Amino acid sequence: MKRPTRTDENGMMGIEAAIILITAIVTASVLAGVILHMGYFSAEKTRSVAYEGIGQVGTTVVTTGNVHGVERGDDLGAFRVTFVIPAGSDMIDFSAVQVTVATPESLNEITAADPLATASPAAGTWGIIRRVPAGGDLILEDNERFTIEVSLPAGEEIPVKGEFVLSVILPDGSVWRFAGVAPAKTDPVMILS
Repeated sequence: MKRPTRTDENGMMGIEAAIILITAIVTASVLAGVILHMGYFSAEKTRSVAYEGIGQVGTTVVTTGNVHGVERGDDLGAFRVTFVIPAGSDMIDFSAVQVTVATPESLNEITAADPLATASPAAGTWGIIRRVPAGGDLILEDNERFTIEVSLPAGEEIPVKGEFVLSVILPDGSVWRFAGVAPAKTDPVMILS
């Protein structure tokens, strides 16, 4: 008579379960890192859409018109934004303004052009390209408009469908932000709304 032999497979099942658990943990941690990395840009895009058409940061400064992108080669090389202040708001000294441009790959602090009021800022600088009324000082007051151009550093242009966040930090510490995606090439000046 043959005796049935009993095998102990509990040990093998435990090892297989441990391997599956470790694989799930590694996969979850990689996905969490990707989600955290992209979360910043998603939050900025949501905030940008919420302010679309308003462009307002508290009561300090508002934008008028669209944010425009300027091509450099086939990529996005500069931004143009027009700022005004609401009636009754404090003046803004644009000589104390700071500008940054963030992409998933880098964070660029854009320095002010010298002189700040310039027709075309050099790569890696920003400047006031238009003041209405013309002339005057570097202080934005009621019934004035300043159009600034932010020129990205050479080699840091944003490719088509590349994400970015443009931030203008005002002297009082408030920040105006615009998050977007570089559009496909259409005109030398693109509307980025």
